[in-house]
Amino acid sequence: MIQFWDSINFKESELELKGDDTGEKPLYLYLTKDRKKLFSSTEIQKLLDFKEVREDLKISPLGISFFLQSGVIPPPFTIYENLFVLNIGDRAIVKKQGENIEISFYHLFPYKNSLRKGRIPNEKILLDLLFSAVKKRLKDGEIYLFQSLGKDSNTILLALVEGGFAENLTCLTLSTGDRKDESEVAKKIATKLGVRHQKLFIPKVLTVEHWQELEFYFRKISLPCADGVSLAYPFYALQIDFKKSNIIDGSGVDIYFGHVPRPIEYKRQKIYPFFYFLRPLAEWLSTGNFLQKLCRTRAEMIGLIGFTYSDTQKIYPEAIPVYSYWKNEELKRKNWDYFDIKADLWGTKAEYDLVIKKVRNFAEVYNANLILPWTDKEVINYVFHIDEKYLFDRKNFKNKLILRKILKEKLDLDADQLGKYSYGFDPYPLIKTSNKTKEIILECPYWAKRHISKLLKKIEIFAEEGKNKLFRNLYVRLFLLSAFLTLNERVPKN
Repeated sequence: MIQFWDSINFKESELELKGDDTGEKPLYLYLTKDRKKLFSSTEIQKLLDFKEVREDLKISPLGISFFLQSGVIPPPFTIYENLFVLNIGDRAIVKKQGENIEISFYHLFPYKNSLRKGRIPNEKILLDLLFSAVKKRLKDGEIYLFQSLGKDSNTILLALVEGGFAENLTCLTLSTGDRKDESEVAKKIATKLGVRHQKLFIPKVLTVEHWQELEFYFRKISLPCADGVSLAYPFYALQIDFKKSNIIDGSGVDIYFGHVPRPIEYKRQKIYPFFYFLRPLAEWLSTGNFLQKLCRTRAEMIGLIGFTYSDTQKIYPEAIPVYSYWKNEELKRKNWDYFDIKADLWGTKAEYDLVIKKVRNFAEVYNANLILPWTDKEVINYVFHIDEKYLFDRKNFKNKLILRKILKEKLDLDADQLGKYSYGFDPYPLIKTSNKTKEIILECPYWAKRHISKLLKKIEIFAEEGKNKLFRNLYVRLFLLSAFLTLNERVPKN
């Protein structure tokens, strides 16, 4: 459904539009270039394909700048000019000024830890709520759960089994074949609960079939995602027909559960502000300079780093420096506890634009019904009002205590002993196996031809010879954006 306002018939003195504070269904807004019409919808595909919107689309220099320099495009901004998104805590004030419609934005984080009510948790209630969250969103079709060794997905699995869904469910786990492979242990957990399990595999090299699937994916996604793991999903579609299936994913929980930073991150966020005065220098140096990490704001310490402004501007002359944005976000939260900063900025910006967007894009392209149980309003309301001491341990930087307890008591799973790897798929070695990857980057119509080849050569040298993680990630990021800008059927070509 698409809502519509035009400046001629706009009667309200002020209209407030709100994002979904569960994060399940972001609200997208499109203001036409002449600022006479405003469209809104929670269905991004329908909005982008609406005739008056699609014919008006233009790539946003700010969106490209954020993508390259930060790795996320924070709401309300997107990759398109005048296309905005309202997520958790986001609000838009719409007014008529003269003959035009004008929009202003603000943000109110709803899940600060000081707002918790002190509830004592009941494990059965939580599992029942998770089961209900899935059941009321199910549609006809196969039911798949993306299962890792993490607490989020296995708690959902347990809830579904106790709700009687063991026979209707198939768990899916990526099999990487290396030390980070979680699939064998995940299979044992699923088998123990009487649930089917299937391993998902990633190719060693990219064949014609794989490229056809990747090109299809990039043609169809609505918005780009800088998470390299998103490249794994098209390969999943070659192994399973996801059309009209239900896909259950465990993302979206940390924002209200208590986002616990790593101990080293917590220490650094107290030290790095002393070096902000060096940030202008860091931005004018080449990517990878020793000041880049040291000069990050507390807002960027959630994991945001990318190309320096200098390198970004060389390949994309319309680039805009984004440091002032993150500095302002930090100032807004100047007196906040870092646990709240982490939950707000990671959950409402980075997690939305990375973790959740990759699975949204996947479900969207392959016509599946995406279910995010942890974004259910009743689940959130219950968990958020639990006393903090049952959710996380500040002193020992330990998260999701109640989920650890549930899984230990019911499945004899010790989260500390079992561990949880970061997602095991490293896209860099795979996409480097094909010359087509490099061709897509070099031929992207949005890059300055003279400088993109120089920057790409530098990235390749550091990524290969030094096996530098930053440069490997940046190679993947540059490919993801180049492929979207080059292949996507909605993107206007320069």
